[in-house]
Amino acid sequence: MCMPPRLKKNRLPQSIALGKRLRKLREAKGWTLERAGEAARMNEIQIGHIERGATDPKLSTILKLARAYGLTASHLLRSIGTAGTSE
Repeated sequence: MCMPPRLKKNRLPQSIALGKRLRKLREAKGWTLERAGEAARMNEIQIGHIERGATDPKLSTILKLARAYGLTASHLLRSIGTAGTSE
């Protein structure tokens, strides 16, 4: 059973921006969280937490997600920036 991460009170803007970008990519493909999890070889609950910005993904997780969507990690992270205002 996957334990949910502790929800952060002060979520990083970059985590929120990355989560929004991942959700848009998933929805553009017409994927459910379950299908995204299969493609990335991850638990769909973890992907949901990342999409909501509730957790900061490790580099290895970012690489898995980028591959699942057919992107490089640099393309996935492009324009998120330090302010985290880009989507």
